[in-house]
Amino acid sequence: MDARLVGYWSESEVHPGSTEYTELGFRADGSGWQYWSSWSTAFVVHRFGWHTAEPGRLVVRLRMEIDGTWSVDGPDVAHQVADSEHVDTLVELAWTLDPARKLTLDRPLVDALGGTQFLPVDDGGTDPTLAA
Repeated sequence: MDARLVGYWSESEVHPGSTEYTELGFRADGSGWQYWSSWSTAFVVHRFGWHTAEPGRLVVRLRMEIDGTWSVDGPDVAHQVADSEHVDTLVELAWTLDPARKLTLDRPLVDALGGTQFLPVDDGGTDPTLAA
């Protein structure tokens, strides 16, 4: 496990103002999530297990997909889950971390719903669907 990946990473830090973005959370216990959302109010969370098989190689096992819609609720964002499904998909990808701490994946974690460049977010977020 490469401890440099542990934390919260956001594509919106690289592409501010984008109409959709992806965020990644890597926990030290080997669990994590990908959060994709769009200005259309759609969101998808993929929960996964992860480890680094060797330097520069990330192995992710997708375990659950949760989707729905989000809305602004006062100062917070509320997530309404519409569907959740257990999955079992193994994804292996290459990654680099440059001196500015920009994380680059050689391809998206989930092809249709993901970015490839992220910056760390101090005091970053959590999986918004933990109750689901």
